[in-house]
Amino acid sequence: MFKTVVAREYNYQDVYLRPRHTVVNSRKECDTSVTLGRHKFIMPVYPSNMKSVVNVDTCEFLARRGWFYTMHRFNVEQVEFVSYMQENGLVASISIGVNDDTIAQLKQLQVAGLTPEFMTLDIANAWCPKAERMIKYVKDHFESFLIVGNIAGSDAARDVHAWGADAIKAGIAGGKVCITKNKTGFHRPMVSTILDCASYTREAGVPLIADGGIVEHGDIAKAFACGANLVMAGSLFAGYDQSAGNIIEVTIDGQASPRAFKEYYGSASQYNKGEYKNVEGKKILIDYRGNIERLLNELKEDLQSSISYVGGTKVDDLIHAEIISIS
Repeated sequence: MFKTVVAREYNYQDVYLRPRHTVVNSRKECDTSVTLGRHKFIMPVYPSNMKSVVNVDTCEFLARRGWFYTMHRFNVEQVEFVSYMQENGLVASISIGVNDDTIAQLKQLQVAGLTPEFMTLDIANAWCPKAERMIKYVKDHFESFLIVGNIAGSDAARDVHAWGADAIKAGIAGGKVCITKNKTGFHRPMVSTILDCASYTREAGVPLIADGGIVEHGDIAKAFACGANLVMAGSLFAGYDQSAGNIIEVTIDGQASPRAFKEYYGSASQYNKGEYKNVEGKKILIDYRGNIERLLNELKEDLQSSISYVGGTKVDDLIHAEIISIS
């Protein structure tokens, strides 16, 4: 049978949310907290586990303020990191891969008697045999809360959950420095991705994390309206004092003095891999933005406003928002 193009799918920029009657006297009354596993965090938004976004200092900074985080998995001494965080009374949240080097790292944690509170299995497409094997290994040897990503549909969500995932991360090729869609032709817009995945996760009671594609703060509320429980974002958190990476000064043509930037690159880029092989990421420069405290405060205030506009009092109420296509 000859194939036809499927119906249009939507990204955050293709939709808006219709306002409803506000029930709170002040937006400050709206609760932005989220519970993941046995832990409660003050916001349901956190930085991508990318080497150009987070480092040990970033993770500690966020953890001390009650935000969720996930340390990246590239050249990280997992035993040292988990030990440090837990000795300081902080949640330890790490990323793992799917190859033999990950097994070796996990065995080192076992020998040290360490169990991180959270693990994120980090692979471009988690709907695969290697991910299934690693999920089963983790669940057989650790009591960590296991986040698995990334996937892009309800069928994948169903399988990954059946393999043992405690939470599922959705979004393929939606990030600003991801070029998977350019190199392979495969991608799915985030609104459609979340709606499809949530058709399974909401019924199954599995937390869904929307990863990628955030351009404006309002996109975060749109993700929750589609059925996400948390949002992961990369470029949103890049470029700050507390973000990973060094400040770079660049003189732009026609300007008398240099401008300050920070590098931001994808995990599948040559800058992260150290070689040009299976490259599906690129590097860009992000404007240097100063202290991240202002962003954290603004994100909370904006999300509280979003909750008030849907006529709610908590993040989960955003699921009741009416999603309007603007095309």
